[in-house]
Amino acid sequence: MKAWSQTVYGVAHALHIARSINFGNLATVEESLSQAEQWCKSNLGFESNLPALSFKKNSINLQNSDHDEIFANLSSNVTKVLFIGLATLIDESLTHLISKHSSPPNTLTPKIQWIESRIPAKYSWASNGLFELCALRNALVHNAGRHNQSSIDILSLAGITTATNNHLITISFGDLFRYRRAFRTICGELLKLRKKSEDSKPQQHVPRSEKKE
Repeated sequence: MKAWSQTVYGVAHALHIARSINFGNLATVEESLSQAEQWCKSNLGFESNLPALSFKKNSINLQNSDHDEIFANLSSNVTKVLFIGLATLIDESLTHLISKHSSPPNTLTPKIQWIESRIPAKYSWASNGLFELCALRNALVHNAGRHNQSSIDILSLAGITTATNNHLITISFGDLFRYRRAFRTICGELLKLRKKSEDSKPQQHVPRSEKKE
């Protein structure tokens, strides 16, 4: 989660700089992509079947006058990718946290229902936030970013009745931090639940003769 947060901060700052200079010289995008290939060396742990490729000259056609449209698409799509990454991290983290108490469900919605039934009611806003995150993730990944009956049904678990079928979703950077906060709250409550469970276990009696002097 720390690495995800640092990525969000860096991406937001980079987008702000890029927008302030209208993305610089868009004619050099191919050069930038070639340089980007050197930032992180590929080490997949196996020999890939896929050949290495490089960008062909003039294969990317962007005009300097396109920068407003480019920024609108880039900022929207990057935010969606970061949101999907956040949802994946939360899903896996909940599997780990729930496993400390019982066998975790296989999918995200029942994991959230498990949590909702065990945390104090005053934190229901956080579990409802995770229902929202689940519905949005599903719509983004499985329905081209539009609400369908499946996502609407999940939202109803959070008491939301205003979602409409086929609504095209946009995610803001502010949304990323709101859903991160909901997860952090849930994480804290699950850790409290674990500590309470451990404290309630009877202490094992150690015979006096076995105690260290």
